[in-house]
Amino acid sequence: MFIHSGWRCSSTYVWSRFRALPATRAYYEPWHEALADLTPEMIGRHTPDASRLGHPGGAQPYLAEFSDLLASGGGVAGYQARFALDDYFLEPEAVDPEQAAYVQGLVGAARSEGRVPVLACCRTLGKVAWLRGQVGGFHIVLIRDPVQQWLSFYSLRKRPRPTYFEQCQYLILSETQRGAPAAALLGAPRVSGALKARIAALRRRLKRAPDEVSFAAFIAVYVLSYLKALAQADLVIDIDRLGADPAYGREVSAAVAAATGLAPDFSDCRALTPHPDASGVAYRHQARRIIQSLGPAGKIPADGPCRLLFSKLSSALAHLDAAPPRPKWRAWLDASLDLGKRPWRRLAPGDIRPAGAMPSSR
Repeated sequence: MFIHSGWRCSSTYVWSRFRALPATRAYYEPWHEALADLTPEMIGRHTPDASRLGHPGGAQPYLAEFSDLLASGGGVAGYQARFALDDYFLEPEAVDPEQAAYVQGLVGAARSEGRVPVLACCRTLGKVAWLRGQVGGFHIVLIRDPVQQWLSFYSLRKRPRPTYFEQCQYLILSETQRGAPAAALLGAPRVSGALKARIAALRRRLKRAPDEVSFAAFIAVYVLSYLKALAQADLVIDIDRLGADPAYGREVSAAVAAATGLAPDFSDCRALTPHPDASGVAYRHQARRIIQSLGPAGKIPADGPCRLLFSKLSSALAHLDAAPPRPKWRAWLDASLDLGKRPWRRLAPGDIRPAGAMPSSR
């Protein structure tokens, strides 16, 4: 079983509900780059209490399930750091025998104990189809209000440095062909080197970028990721409903039980507390602008498997100010991208709309 989500989307909570079941071996973030150098000391040190991220679990280490999978020289056996974010959008037909062997090893370790493997990660929305082709399984996708998800990133900032979660959006966007137009628009150049070096380079480049740049990068990755993942999901969990509607939580548990025999208990789930907005981002304007920059790759259907994506974007942005960005956004772009020396085309106004819909007359 797989649980796919973006960062700050309650994946830790959902994973913890599966981890509580005796029949499972639930791996936390099995694509995290830290696994390349993991040691027993690191496992013991990284706990929900120590993270201060509001995760459930107390003093129980996140990565305890990897304890017996460590290689003699350190790191999880078979894991390579490139698995974390390289080829984030891994096509179904892609050939990657090392990554396939790694996933099969995790699945096999659980099954050798007579337990159900559960792999929950924030780095797999772009490779659901590939994973299904390698090991099959039941695939759950989590989705959250995009503005609140980004504000969760924003709430953890230590100025002037963006959060790790924001930096990963820049990296993903800069390295996928689908996101190339948006990456160029936001000044997120492709960089080379080891993962840590690439994240550091993008942090230096973008750490003082206006908040609109961070939100725009997030929306681009959010749209591209869910267009890939929702079409492959066996079950989609609306995180905003899970805590607010106990009946919905019971329905989700029943759906999982019917498909897998596992019945996670979500009765202790509580509604997410809305994050106050101190950013001043013109959300509708930036979302419209960045989605249009994606061209055909960012077309969002209003029906079919991706209808929830359209619904989430529409409901999140409907009540927000559609005013144009503040002057510092344009000034920062001009200074960073030297846009003053090349043509600049302002996008026409209009609401986010499904693929093929007529433009708004407003």
